Amino acid sequence: MLVNIVDRSRNGTFVNGNRLVKKDYILRNGDRIVFGRSCSFLFKYLVDGREEKDPQTSTESPGKEEVNDLFKRPTLSSQTPMKRPLSLQRRSFFDRYIPGKELGSGHYAIVKEATDKDSGDVVAVKIFHPQQNDDQKKTRQFREETKILMSIQHKNIVKLIDRFVEPVSKAQIQTYLVLEKVSDGELFDRIVRKTKLRQEETNAIFKQILNGLKYLHAKNIIHRDIKPENILLSIRRRRYQDEQQMGPWDDDEIDITIKIADFGLAKFIGELQFTNTLCGTPSYVAPEVLRKTGYSSRVDLWSAGVLLYVCLCGFPPFSEQLAPPSMKEQILQGKFAFYSPYWDDIDDSCLHLISNLLVVNPALRYDIQKTIEHPWFSHAPQTTRATALPLQRKSAEVGKIPKTYSEMSSLH
Repeated sequence: MLVNIVDRSRNGTFVNGNRLVKKDYILRNGDRIVFGRSCSFLFKYLVDGREEKDPQTSTESPGKEEVNDLFKRPTLSSQTPMKRPLSLQRRSFFDRYIPGKELGSGHYAIVKEATDKDSGDVVAVKIFHPQQNDDQKKTRQFREETKILMSIQHKNIVKLIDRFVEPVSKAQIQTYLVLEKVSDGELFDRIVRKTKLRQEETNAIFKQILNGLKYLHAKNIIHRDIKPENILLSIRRRRYQDEQQMGPWDDDEIDITIKIADFGLAKFIGELQFTNTLCGTPSYVAPEVLRKTGYSSRVDLWSAGVLLYVCLCGFPPFSEQLAPPSMKEQILQGKFAFYSPYWDDIDDSCLHLISNLLVVNPALRYDIQKTIEHPWFSHAPQTTRATALPLQRKSAEVGKIPKTYSEMSSLH
């Protein structure tokens, strides 16, 4: 059972230094409660049903025995309370983890660093904004995200470690997802820092992204929000000059492991099922999503095509800066081009791959298996013009090319 405290006083009730201001609050282990200015208590649940004296309780507080009675663990009957089995004891996130600095934030949640009290391991915790107890839509979304993450075990996908759903008041709950911490930033940051990525480097990164997507699609899961911000990097740094590199990385890097993150928009689908929820990041979203005609896992391949384009030139294929037509119409029409001089040194086989990913008709778009088997990943001879889609090479128009991610970042 949980203890809910409501402030109806004139002098104010403070929990961990914050005044309740006529709001209710579900108490957690270790919460410090101050009534007025002189009465201070450290709250603790009793898991074995026995009374426990609180050494932090102020000796100046009047009615001490009366107040302590409020903090006894409620009994299940009039009989002597029995210890609950360990499997039924629901631990709080704060019982096991110590939250730390903020790592990022979004519309639905913030991500913080946290430390496991038992092992000392540093993890990442995704803390969703409080939601109403009766908000079935959000509750279903949290349940689906957790179900997906708990079913996934793959080296190229961020691992879920634990999950907590806790009340913050009588009307609201808050969800905590504890994930492995990937410490070397996002692919977005790498593109910003380098302006664009080398072709060999992009090739190696994409092989790992596709391996992760293949695993997801085999489990009938679509991610629905593939973009540079959701691709995390785990970098093994060079310690000795003679260490052998495991790929086409920078001089100070021995190897990089790619991790697909943020399944806030992911959803289970059946083999013949489709979903028509409009979601995703505007410049990465597939045309069938904009049309709301129902879509399959091939939306992830469209987004991967946009991501591949961005990695190699530093700016997106669809943008309001390329208007007219509008970015939405560019996507709906599949209107894009490989602008000179940005694409002059990129293999035709890579352009052929992108052209087969950014296909408006999802039935004609490459699926995950065709993408993985593309010659660009096996260093086969370049794709011939006879078998390729039109490669749409054209000269860049002054003022029509979008700013690179690096240039946009420097404006902020």
